[in-house]
This record gives sequence, structure tokens and C-alpha cells, in this order.
Amino acid sequence: MQRNRRAVTLIEILIAISLIALLLGLLAPAMFGARSSARNASCIAMQRNLHIAVATYAINHRDRLPGVNTTGREYLGDGSLNITELLFDTTPETPTTVFDWISPAIGLSAGLSPNRARRTKQIFEDLGCASAGAMNDMLWPSGANRPTNNTADYAQFRELLREEGIGQISYLSPGPFHLLGPHQQGLGRPRQGRHYGWAGPAIPHHSYRPRMDRVGAQPATKIFLADGTRYVTPERILDFDVSPRPKYYGSFTSSTPIYDASTAYGRRPHRPEFGDEGRGENRSSYPLNRDLSYRHGRRINVLYFDGHAGSLTEAESKTDAAPWYPTGSIFTGVRATEESRTRHVEGERLH
Repeated sequence: MQRNRRAVTLIEILIAISLIALLLGLLAPAMFGARSSARNASCIAMQRNLHIAVATYAINHRDRLPGVNTTGREYLGDGSLNITELLFDTTPETPTTVFDWISPAIGLSAGLSPNRARRTKQIFEDLGCASAGAMNDMLWPSGANRPTNNTADYAQFRELLREEGIGQISYLSPGPFHLLGPHQQGLGRPRQGRHYGWAGPAIPHHSYRPRMDRVGAQPATKIFLADGTRYVTPERILDFDVSPRPKYYGSFTSSTPIYDASTAYGRRPHRPEFGDEGRGENRSSYPLNRDLSYRHGRRINVLYFDGHAGSLTEAESKTDAAPWYPTGSIFTGVRATEESRTRHVEGERLH
């Protein structure tokens, strides 16, 4: 004898759906948190890999840091190599720009492309932060400012951007560690290379050289690299500088979060110290630049010169200038953040 099966009522179905939705609502934050934690861990691991590569380079090159005054110096115009030797197909270790410290340190071991445009994309994406998901909208220079002496090389970047896209810049190394100390009158001719040639927010000692053994007596207190993305406009247009010889910082170094006009971190990036440093906008791109740089829950991951990792809030990164400058730098307060001017006094020697 068969028993009649009771049909499921509409109310029961709705209750079941509600319970499932409730469970998903409870699980979603945990799942999101797990993914966020995984991306954060991946970012820190990538920063450590880059640090190991740079530390290895320094060991093999008399403590010198790869960058504009070492691997890029010969292409600055006062060296022995022409800037055109950076273009097109070269080697995985050739800097993509004079500020590129990544290709010389890890290009060969990471299997980067010998092509400058392709290698740039690989650095931004394959060697980038897992949380850096934005894509560049255009190249800089553009329009009337587009280069006229390397148009074919520029065209390779443009085609790659159009066909595949190029991800945002992930990591920036503080510029003061890569630039020579400012030249002082009466000390003879300035050394060849890029000097720290402006007033603030702090000035490295004139004897500073970009070497591992010169960054500070306590490398554990000095930041080697940090999350950072430049350059986004007030119109939400993200671009990067493809020039092989950028004038300011390029895609690999920064003016630090202490500089209030920093394109990566600053609240007033439309008010640079030099008129030709900006792009002509009269409106700030803040907080758009902050959203791209402080991408781990409003924090940035940082990696110190001794190899240990850290995390800073926006306020923390803009308060203490010492981690962003070589020991012996003098705080000037010029274009400095309000937080740093509260902590430091003008003329203070940074430890």
C-alpha cells in the first residue's frame, strides 16, 4: 500500500531560500576576509622576493643599489651609453627606464622578456601586488607631449595597451635612497648622475650615495619599497610614464608619503614643488591616488632594508619621515604633510 507524499508548500520553499540566503550572508564576509588575507600574504611574499633579488645584486656589486645612479647612470646623457640602447629588444636585465631597479636585479632569474614594452607589463603584473587590479587607461606622454624620437618603441607600448592591457604600478621604492646627495657649492664639480636637487620635505646629506651600507645605521628602520601607484588624474584616468629617461621618479620610485604633493600618496598632488612636475591640472586627484596605493584596508605594505615586512596606515606613513630618508637627512618641512610637521621640527636631523 503506497502512502501519499505531502507536497512542499510555497511557504516552506521561501523559508528554505531565506535560510540559505542567511547562511551565505554569514559566510560571505569570512570568505572575503580569507581572500583579502591571501592577497595580502601574496603581496608581502612578492615584496620579499624583490628585496632578496636587490640584496643579492648589492652583494655582487659592492653594496650598490640598482637604480638611476647605478644601472641607469650610463643612460643619463652624461654617461657612455645612448638612451636609445634601452629601447626595443635588449636583455631581461636591461632597465626599462633609468629609474628601473627591478629588471637589473631580477630580470634574468624571473624570465622577463627582452622586449622593453613586454618587460614593463610583466613587472607591473607578474611581479606586482595581488590586490593591484586596476588597468592603465593610457600612456604618458600623450597627445602633443608624445615622444618624437622613439615613436616605434612608443608604438609597441600603445599596441600592448590596446591588445592586452597593462596593469597598474604596484611597488615604489623611496626616491631619496636612489638619488645622490645634493651638490653643495664649493665642493668641486657635481658627481655625474641624478642628485636630490630640491628643498623638501627633507634633504639627504650631500655625501649620500645609493648603497646598502649608506641607507642608515639601522636598516630595520628604513623602508626599501612600499605599495604605491602613480599616476591617476582627477578624471580617474590612470597612466604611466613610458619615457626611458623620466625627469621625476618614473614608475619605480616615489617622492615618499611625506611629500604632500606626491602623485602616489599626497593629498595635494596638483601642487608640486616644480611647475613642470605636474600635468597642468588645478584639481587634486586625492583620494583616487590613495585608493590605488593604500589598497590593503587603507594600509600599505612596506618592506624594510633588513628584509622584514610591515604595514602602515595612511596616517602612520605620513607622520615619521625617518623611515623614508637616509640617516643624516635634514627635515625642511617644505611641502611636507601636516602629520610630519607635527612630529618633526625644521632643521631636525633624521636618525
